[in-house]
Amino acid sequence: MVAAAKGKSSGESQTRTAGDARTWVVGALAAFARATEKEWGHVEASAPNQIWQSDMTKIWAGPAVGWAYLVCVIDCCTREIVGWNLSHRCRTEDALAAVEQAVLERLPAGSRSASVTLTTDNGTQFTSSRFLETLARLGITHRRTAYHHPEGNSYIERFHRSLKEEEVWTSEYRSLDEACASITRWIQEYNHDRPHRGVGNRTPHEAFLAFAAVLKNEALTV
Repeated sequence: MVAAAKGKSSGESQTRTAGDARTWVVGALAAFARATEKEWGHVEASAPNQIWQSDMTKIWAGPAVGWAYLVCVIDCCTREIVGWNLSHRCRTEDALAAVEQAVLERLPAGSRSASVTLTTDNGTQFTSSRFLETLARLGITHRRTAYHHPEGNSYIERFHRSLKEEEVWTSEYRSLDEACASITRWIQEYNHDRPHRGVGNRTPHEAFLAFAAVLKNEALTV
C-alpha cells in the first residue's frame, strides 16, 4: 500500500508538472496575441528563439585594464542569456561574437530557417555593415529600437542593471580574466539557479526546457 501510494504521488506530481508547463506555454502564447497591436518594444515572444535582444555595456576591469565592454544576448521568451562576450575593446566583432555564441548554443542545426529576430539599439557596433551582413548571412532579422526609447530593449537593459547591481558594483576586478570568471559564474547562476517571475517562477533554463518538452509532446500527438 505504501509503495502504491508513493507511485500515485509521483504520478500526480509529474502530471502537475506537465500541466504547469502547459499552462505557462499557453500563457506565453496568449500574451503574444494580446501584444501584437502594441508598440514593438512591448511585444512578448511566444516561443524560445523567436525574439532576442542584445546590448553592450561598460564594465570596470581594474586599473591595469580600464574599461571592458560586455555584450549579452537574451531570449525574450525565457529570459535566458544565450550568448555573451567580454572584451577590452568595443568592436563590431565583439558584438558578433556574442550573437554567434547564441546561435551555436540555441540553434546548432542552423539559424537560417529559425526566423529569429534580434533587437538592438543604434550603436555603431550594431549598425555597421559587417554586423548587418553577418546577420543576413545567418538569416537573422535585425530590428533597431527607436531613438530615445530604451524600453524597446527592456529585457537586456534590465538584465545588465541586475548584473551590475549584484555582481559588478560589489566586486573589485584586478584583471579582465578575473572579471570574466566572476561574470561567467553570475550568469550561470542567473540562468540555472534563480527563479524568474516573468517565466512562471522558473529559472530561465527551466523555462526553456519546459517549453521544449511541451512542444515535443504536442508534436508526438499530431
